[in-house]
Amino acid sequence: MKTHESNALQFRRPRMKLLARCAALLVLILVALPQVESAEVLNGVKSRGQLRCGVSEDIPGFSERDANGYWRGLEVDFCRAVAAAVLNDPEKVEFVPLQTTARFPALQTRRVDLLLANTTWTLTREAVLRVRFPGILLYDGQGFMVAAAAKVATLAELDGATICVEKGTTHQRTLEAHFKANGRSVKPLLMASAQKAAAALFAGQCQAYTADSGELAAMR
Repeated sequence: MKTHESNALQFRRPRMKLLARCAALLVLILVALPQVESAEVLNGVKSRGQLRCGVSEDIPGFSERDANGYWRGLEVDFCRAVAAAVLNDPEKVEFVPLQTTARFPALQTRRVDLLLANTTWTLTREAVLRVRFPGILLYDGQGFMVAAAAKVATLAELDGATICVEKGTTHQRTLEAHFKANGRSVKPLLMASAQKAAAALFAGQCQAYTADSGELAAMR
């Protein structure tokens, strides 16, 4: 087990096989004629002269505003690259920060043209939500963050614990499935955003916070 410590917290990568997770490079609405639909989205971007890009809510390294209000991060850079390719100008982007529960509704209602927002590629989302994941921007894995003072070394020590997790994410389902499969109990504390989940951990409202490893590193 790899452990990374700070003054107050330590992030642990658990010894367990979790569902492989990856952020979507680009998500487009999937309909019966996806090529026609994709063309409509592309034509809309060109006629508008601006790309509307759904990104994470202020996660350092992924999507956040600096002191001058300028957007920076991996998701932001990719959005600007698409704008440069389609509109010949990397600044012709409207960044739309989205909470996890608002990501797919924003895409389906055309509030955004592209969705990144730390979104995991799953077959269920493709089949049920009817979205298409053309490629991958980032490979990541689910991890857990606990207070260093708790001296938690394994997930078995979190049996019966309250664990903070973002609502509407694959993290929630994987968390519950893993503990159930190993005959342990867990009390998920559902939070609306990564910031709120991290704040709840720091405030002692939960014994651990689970999310993508990259997100946990950013929230430390």
